[in-house]
Amino acid sequence: MLLPRPSLYQHDQCYWHCQCWPCMSCRTLCIKPVKEAWDKRKSMARNLADMGLSVNPNKTIPIPKMKDKLKPIAGEDTETETPEPSQPSKIFVLQALEDMANVPLGRSVRISQPLMNYCIRLMEKYGEDYKAMARDPKNYYQDTPKQIRRKINLFKSIPEQYNPYIQGKMTGEDSTNRCTDTR
Repeated sequence: MLLPRPSLYQHDQCYWHCQCWPCMSCRTLCIKPVKEAWDKRKSMARNLADMGLSVNPNKTIPIPKMKDKLKPIAGEDTETETPEPSQPSKIFVLQALEDMANVPLGRSVRISQPLMNYCIRLMEKYGEDYKAMARDPKNYYQDTPKQIRRKINLFKSIPEQYNPYIQGKMTGEDSTNRCTDTR
């Protein structure tokens, strides 16, 4: 079930909580390692610098301009001095963020209830004959056989939605009631 977007006055119920940091609608830090290492007495720039993070990535890794790429004119100093960045004191935050980024995301593909009912009806009526499915009078979107095959294969690849259909088919239940969308 999708949650409604918060109004400007609902700071305690943040819709984007744990999806962004700092959360702009409720002004809280949502990432645990950053939240634990945050020092309220320091500024945002100083806190992020201590953690090894950047406030402005455009200043941290600048894009070289064309005039800098061209050959220097004779008589100009070719070497420019850049200040050495200090070593971050809270390096564990960087390591924790890298570990969080390296965790593989689970597959969260789902199809809608009408599309699932469409696939079930076509599979029960025609089996694996995709050309006959394309000629079906209830093929309102005029899907081609390849498009129908792709939709049915997608339905078959989602075990949360396909397994109840198979189990209901084995027991002889009504096909439209056993596969419900749990969003």
